[in-house]
Amino acid sequence: MRLAPSAEEVQARLGDAWPISGAVDCHAHVFERGFPLAAVRAFDPLPYPLEYYLAWTQALGIRRCVQVNASCYGLDNSVTRYALDECRANGVAARGVATIHPEIGYVELEKLARGGFVGARLMTSRIGSLGLEAFEEVAKRCLPHRWHVEINVDACEEWVALEPRLAKSPVPVVFEHLGRIGDQQGASAPGLCAVLRLLDKRPDFVLKLSSFYRLLPNAGFKDVAPIVKLFARDFPDRLMWGSNLPHPGLSGGAPDDLELIGAALEWLPDSVARQRVFADNAERFYGL
Repeated sequence: MRLAPSAEEVQARLGDAWPISGAVDCHAHVFERGFPLAAVRAFDPLPYPLEYYLAWTQALGIRRCVQVNASCYGLDNSVTRYALDECRANGVAARGVATIHPEIGYVELEKLARGGFVGARLMTSRIGSLGLEAFEEVAKRCLPHRWHVEINVDACEEWVALEPRLAKSPVPVVFEHLGRIGDQQGASAPGLCAVLRLLDKRPDFVLKLSSFYRLLPNAGFKDVAPIVKLFARDFPDRLMWGSNLPHPGLSGGAPDDLELIGAALEWLPDSVARQRVFADNAERFYGL
């Protein structure tokens, strides 16, 4: 695991475009030894202690973040709860996204809310028996606490079938990782069109500019630029940047974090757009 860059390296590689005032990393994970992993999981995480993440935020000048419970922990949110407590103890404001059972009790959910959790996560697969079929029940549990639901699909085509269900959501929805939409799918791709329609209908729906290097593993992540620019142009108040540290589940090594940030800055040359995507939108959505 690559250690945090020095402040000098950050300055040399990102130049005057960085830092962004009040930057928020809206999607990160911590993998600490000693926390129980789910019996059924898609990957075994390499250690990424919180001290590594805090060193990275220090080097980048980031003092606000969102910790997301990784799928390998299943319905156990203890490592993310630990990360929230420790982030705050070290001067980093933090919110959490939990993984919850659709029949979770009010008391347990209240404990999570008091601990700084503000949303629940669903995935097509990878969280044991919990999949997108649970959306309505999970959203119902989120409503009393004014939580949102974050969704990570395996393929962007899934948004087509999900569209009518999400359009009726009683809570805001977050499309994780650009909705898995890459430029190779074309501007008329059904999955992209479904996401655009939902964003147009629901002003409380947002997207995360994260993990875009996964979309085009063979062509190079910069080919995602047209999609990012499309979202930034049409929904400038709904796009939020996240590092996805430490890039879990990847084979062949983690990508270069500064290169990823540099690419996103290049796609958003306007200073107002950068401020929105890297700071203001997540500040407002997550209450940071």
